Amino acid sequence: MQAVILAGGKGTRIGNKRIPKVMINIGEIPILQHQIALLQRHGVTDVILCVKHLSEKVREHFGDGKRFGVSITYSEENEFLGTAGAVKFAEKKIRNDFILLYGDVMLNMDFEKLVNYHKNKKGIATLVVHESDHPYDSDLVEIDSENKVKKFLGKPKPGQKFRNLTNAAVFVLNSSILKHIPENKFCDFSKDIFPKLIEKNIPMYGYVTDEYVKDTGTPERLKRVREDYEKGKIIQRIAVFLDRDGVINEEINLLYKPSQLKLIEGSAEGIKILNENGFLVIVTTNQPVVARNLCTEEDLSKIHERLKRLLSERGARLDGIYYCPHHPDKGYPGENPKYKIDCECRKPKIGMILKASKDFGLDPKKCVVTGDRSTDIEMGKNAGCKTILVRTGDGMGSRNLNAESDHVCENLLEAARLIIKIYKRK
Repeated sequence: MQAVILAGGKGTRIGNKRIPKVMINIGEIPILQHQIALLQRHGVTDVILCVKHLSEKVREHFGDGKRFGVSITYSEENEFLGTAGAVKFAEKKIRNDFILLYGDVMLNMDFEKLVNYHKNKKGIATLVVHESDHPYDSDLVEIDSENKVKKFLGKPKPGQKFRNLTNAAVFVLNSSILKHIPENKFCDFSKDIFPKLIEKNIPMYGYVTDEYVKDTGTPERLKRVREDYEKGKIIQRIAVFLDRDGVINEEINLLYKPSQLKLIEGSAEGIKILNENGFLVIVTTNQPVVARNLCTEEDLSKIHERLKRLLSERGARLDGIYYCPHHPDKGYPGENPKYKIDCECRKPKIGMILKASKDFGLDPKKCVVTGDRSTDIEMGKNAGCKTILVRTGDGMGSRNLNAESDHVCENLLEAARLIIKIYKRK
C-alpha cells in the first residue's frame, strides 16, 4: 500500500517562516521523518510527498528516501490546491487504496490494523476519529452504530451539544475517490469532498481509536506534543548508555582536568549516527576523581562541558550525562570523606540507569549499554539492557574482552552502526 503525505503547508498559525511546518523537530528529527519511520516500520515503503511551501528543504532532507528505508516521489502543484486538490494533482502516481496523512500530525498507531479495518468495511474512505482535547476548533464527525459516517458537523458553536468525536487527519482512501475531486481547483476533504460523498450515499466509515494522534498546528499543541515525546508517551524511546573514558574519549588514569580530555577517533561520528537515527545518547560514568579529591563536582562539570563542545564541533550531541562521584574504598591521601560511601550509583550497580530511565521515560530492557570494562557490561546485564563491549580504552586488555557481552566491537563507531542495523532489522 502507498502512503500520501500532505507536506506543503506554510504553518501560518504556528508562526514559522524559515522552514516548512513538516520539518519542525519533535525531539531530534522532523515530524515528517517520524511519520515516514512509522510507515516504514509497518511495511509501507512507497511514499508520495505533496510539497509546496519551501519544498526544496523537504527534498534536500529526504531525497529519494533510500536512507530512510522507503521510496519517495514528489508531487508539487503550481499553486495551493487544498488538501483534496493536492491529492488530485498527484493522481497519476497513486495506485488503488492509499494511506493519507496530514504532515503536521504526530502519531503512533497500528497501520496494519487500520488498513485491515478499511478492507473489511469496503468503503470509499476510512477516517480515523477520536476524542480531542481541543474539540471547539476541530472538525466533528457523526457516525452511526455501524461506524458509518453520517455527517460532518464542522467546528461546534459555544453551547452546542455534541459527541466529542473529531477527524484526526489520518485516512485510508480508495483511489476511486479521486474522480470525485475536481481538477486544478482548490478544495478540502472535510469541507468539500466528504460532505458530497455523504449526500450521494457513498459509504465512508470511522475508525475509532485512542492511539496517539495529535496535530502540532499551534504553538501550544506543538509544545504539548514535544513534552509527550520527551516523556516517552508517544514512542518508547531507546537509549544507548555510553561509558565515557575509553569509549568516547581517550583513557587517561584519573582524568581530572578539561585539558586532558581528547576524543577517540570516530567516537563523535558514532554518536552522530545514533543522534540522526532517533536514539537517545546518555553517558553513565564512574568518576572516583571526586572522591579522591583530585577535583570537585564543579570541576567535573567543566570537563563535561569540554566533552560536549568537542562533540558539537563534529555535529554530535549527548542527551544526558550521569556520573557517580563516589568510591567505597577509604585510606587514600587527601581523599574527600563525603564521597567515600558504598552508593547505589557506582557501576556495576544500576542507579545511574534507573535515574536516567525515570527522567527520560525509558524501558531499560529496550536499551543498550556500550562500554570498555567488565563493570560496564555487568551494569548493563543487571539492568536488563543489551550490552556491547568495545576494544578501545580498557577493552584492549584481555580481562575485559572476556566479559560476557552480547556483542564485541572495535570502537564506538562500529558499535553505533551495529545498533542501527539490529534495530532496523527488528
